[in-house]
Amino acid sequence: MASPFFKDLLSLPQPSDSESVDGLPVVQVSEDAELLTSLISMLYPAHPVIPNSYEKVLYLLEACQKFDMGQVQASICAEVNRGGFPAPMGTEVFRAYAIARSKRLIPETENAARLTLDYPMTFETLGEGLRLFEDSALHDLACFRRRCRDGLVTCLKSFLEVNAQGPSSIWVGCPSAIRKVSPGESPQAPPLPSWLYQLLSRTHDDLFTDSLTTSSNIREEYLVAIQTHTDCHFCLRVHTTKGATFCTDLESKLAEARDKVHITLL
Repeated sequence: MASPFFKDLLSLPQPSDSESVDGLPVVQVSEDAELLTSLISMLYPAHPVIPNSYEKVLYLLEACQKFDMGQVQASICAEVNRGGFPAPMGTEVFRAYAIARSKRLIPETENAARLTLDYPMTFETLGEGLRLFEDSALHDLACFRRRCRDGLVTCLKSFLEVNAQGPSSIWVGCPSAIRKVSPGESPQAPPLPSWLYQLLSRTHDDLFTDSLTTSSNIREEYLVAIQTHTDCHFCLRVHTTKGATFCTDLESKLAEARDKVHITLL
């Protein structure tokens, strides 16, 4: 009922010399008993046997894909998103990317690739997980990281444009950012506070040795930056009244820029 794969398999006549137990034919599968126990538990209205790591979740999803269990696969993905199943933690995302890509799990490959942006991409970070990277997986992840960097930097620079409608206009007025205009010189756009300018003008030239500024860490970077400017009453007042909204806008735009980039799957 859950698998057209097995429906077709069980409808075929078995060879007379095939292996059997108690008169029933035996079909050998490559999955181990632990994985099959989890898989079968998903088919019945009972408490599911949940894998104890995200890597095992990926192998479970591979089995669903192999046996054409689309509904079960969708429910597992939903449980991962809801936190009911293990999700990749920390630098485990690099291993998750390598495994998901090798198993042709496209949504999981995309998700893991995006999560790697929050960490340096070095041999020290990859560790033993590097052995899991097959074919062009490492090269493709590096290219994905570069394209994401370019999109994220462009997004951050857009917040440097100060105008009446722009989100950064709330920061115009910081005393330490006031620029004196010489006689005869054309006035320029009001400058932003130096702490904010430095945050938004990061170019991430160290593409692999540093994490990138993404929607998941921009708020933390913002809070670290403004703490270097605590003697400015203007910026602290803006932070108190509008800082949360400003960060939410930054997170939204960075997530949009990141999600426009997709990993290459051959």
